[in-house]
Amino acid sequence: MAIETRIQSRQTIQNVAYAVICLGLGLYGWYDYSIAYPAQDAIATQKESYKAMYDELLAVPAESRSPEQQAQLKEADAFLNEHKEAPKKREEYDYAIQLWLFIVGCGVLGTPWFVWAQWQLGRKKFRLDDDGTFHAPEGTFPASKITGIDMNRWMAKSIAWVEIEGGQRIAIDDFKYKGVEDIVAALAARFHPGQWTSDARPIGDPKSRDTKKQLAEQAAKAAAGSEAGGSGASPG
Repeated sequence: MAIETRIQSRQTIQNVAYAVICLGLGLYGWYDYSIAYPAQDAIATQKESYKAMYDELLAVPAESRSPEQQAQLKEADAFLNEHKEAPKKREEYDYAIQLWLFIVGCGVLGTPWFVWAQWQLGRKKFRLDDDGTFHAPEGTFPASKITGIDMNRWMAKSIAWVEIEGGQRIAIDDFKYKGVEDIVAALAARFHPGQWTSDARPIGDPKSRDTKKQLAEQAAKAAAGSEAGGSGASPG
């Protein structure tokens, strides 16, 4: 039966999560840049204007103020009390951070990049047929053209390289694609017989399904032998 890869669920979750996070940060930056910061700056500007008017009118003796000035003083006082904790005007770098880091960096560039990365993963497929033919994005290679499999980084990085006649090397990554370990195990059985298990782990690895199966069979045999010995014992 042919072995074909598909995207690992964790890789899809990672790309989708990063895309959503980048989109959220981009919208957050857009809101601050376009709505929140201008509104804060408008209040800060009004506060400065009312403060100047308040100080100017307060310097005028109360008995000398006209009704219009009294109304203006009252209006300024009310505004200043209402916006006592109003923030200062935003600095230019505040706008720059929201624009370049959040809107452009996360929203405009980050979100499409992770969507594109997921799309690219979906386009790539690897398959190993029963007759040993290997299918990859780089092409289709019959068993006679496959010269080996490099597993030097397999246990450390979950990446192996299928070696093709002529020096071409095709990387297959178990972190990104489900089913890679079965392809690696099949090629390892061909090029490194007796060294790797059926789930592409070194022979004797306690995490291998082969080792676990062997230990389970040994335990079952030991238990069966113990029962047989007990039933055959003579009564005293």
